[in-house]
Amino acid sequence: MHLDKETHCSVQKSWSTAIAGMLCLALGPGLVGIYGFFVEPLSQEFDVGVALLNVGPVALIVVPGFIAPLVGRLADRLPIRRLLLVGATLATLSLIAVGMAPSLLLVGVGFLCFSIGLTFYGPVVVNGLMVKTYPGREARALAIAAIGISVAAAILPPLVGNLMAQLDWRTTLIGLSVGILVCLWLIILNGVPRSTVGSVADAGPPISRDFYRQPAFWLIGLCVALGLNVSVVLAVCYPPHFIGLGYSAAEAGWFLALAGVAGLTGKSCLAWLGDGSQVSVKAIAVVLLLMQVVGLSGLLHAEGVVGIGASLCFMGFGGGAFIPMHPYLNSRYFDATIISQINGAQMPLFLPFGLVGAPLAGYAFDQTGNYNGALTGLAVTLVIAALLVMRLPAPSR
Repeated sequence: MHLDKETHCSVQKSWSTAIAGMLCLALGPGLVGIYGFFVEPLSQEFDVGVALLNVGPVALIVVPGFIAPLVGRLADRLPIRRLLLVGATLATLSLIAVGMAPSLLLVGVGFLCFSIGLTFYGPVVVNGLMVKTYPGREARALAIAAIGISVAAAILPPLVGNLMAQLDWRTTLIGLSVGILVCLWLIILNGVPRSTVGSVADAGPPISRDFYRQPAFWLIGLCVALGLNVSVVLAVCYPPHFIGLGYSAAEAGWFLALAGVAGLTGKSCLAWLGDGSQVSVKAIAVVLLLMQVVGLSGLLHAEGVVGIGASLCFMGFGGGAFIPMHPYLNSRYFDATIISQINGAQMPLFLPFGLVGAPLAGYAFDQTGNYNGALTGLAVTLVIAALLVMRLPAPSR
């Protein structure tokens, strides 16, 4: 699977592949930010508690934890465009099925299939494509791709909040899914090369899996697992938290949009600092994690729109810029030809916190009527993640 010389050079000179990756992440992981809007309607229609419905995002952690190692190996061996198309189709058709499901059990099955599809066009595959396509410019490419999640966070919550103020949840979800399916096919076919750039197949003999013996593999995997799982839990907690403070669903959507804009700014700063910068990648990761701690502390004590907005700016900036840190950290410690395998092999480390984070937050809400205890726990989790980053050895690349 080789790109001809002309195609390879054109890919290297163009950022079209990075933009395609950005849009894939916007219409993939970026959808997690709207999950909270569907919790209350589902709870009312199927007469179940919030804790049970908060199990839904766990699938976004558990499923990649099991299949991401396989998906990572496939992304290092097969044309990535093919994987992206398969994943996008499966994920969006599954969401359409969720919108038509007559029972909560079928809703769960549909969301499980969505999680499987999302793994095939999510960060493991897209980030691997960025590292392979833009050697020496990984930070910029990864930041551009990750900007998609911030764009989604800025656009989708207000859109969904206003749609659900006029339509029922089923019509909103089905219409949104159909539009996303069409957009993803156009994006992938026009922006992603036919063949994988810099794949293991191009690199010669398989590389030894000695990376399992390196402390950096485990430290990066654990710190990123904690940091990104916090973002997943927050995506679930935000809408009910703001609604509980007396704001409407539409106003909650605008709060999330503000955090998305802050995340976009954070990723832009990472793109500027990353490539060729003398700033330590470890220092960047620690600062981004601690910024989120400051934001969570402020949110717990915020009064009024100004206080909430300021807190969300800290959390959005730190959380948004931290999203591409997973593949970026790995690109500084491991070879690019196996980067998808590294990213995928670390996904099982996401399982423990992913299994308990969202359900525990939902249980806390059911017991106390608010997410204050959950937010405190998330702040502690981010501090632990920062300590793990500080234990990393000096980057090898």
